[in-house]
Amino acid sequence: MLEHGSFNLSLIDQTIISEAFGSWNIETAIRWADEFKLLVGQISNAPWACIVDLSNFELAPLDVWAYIDEINLWCNVNNQKYEVLICSSSLQKAILEKSKGNLTNVQTHFCLNLTEGKKLLSKYGVINNLNSCLLYTSDA
Repeated sequence: MLEHGSFNLSLIDQTIISEAFGSWNIETAIRWADEFKLLVGQISNAPWACIVDLSNFELAPLDVWAYIDEINLWCNVNNQKYEVLICSSSLQKAILEKSKGNLTNVQTHFCLNLTEGKKLLSKYGVINNLNSCLLYTSDA
């Protein structure tokens, strides 16, 4: 089946920024997870963070959310310590609040935008340079 939706992944110091666009299907979620795990492998020797920007994301079917819950469990045992969630709707926030239960070792924060999220994470030392990053795009 063809992928629906897209994403960008960026790496700044010990922080991965994941931006989701459109409506995802399970194929997109699986490819995102594969690329995400490769980035985690570069930084998991020390505590790390993830900023999840859903401001341009539409809803996804239940199988996608179930898969993301599995990835959250994986992150929980692979040294993730901080998460920032940026939502565009109260429904997204409610879904994410439910799924963050898998992140028992992770401090979760909701922020209004990427700038606010980066500033918050800089206080924890997982982002030092707020302006530079390595960008990975989802183009198949």
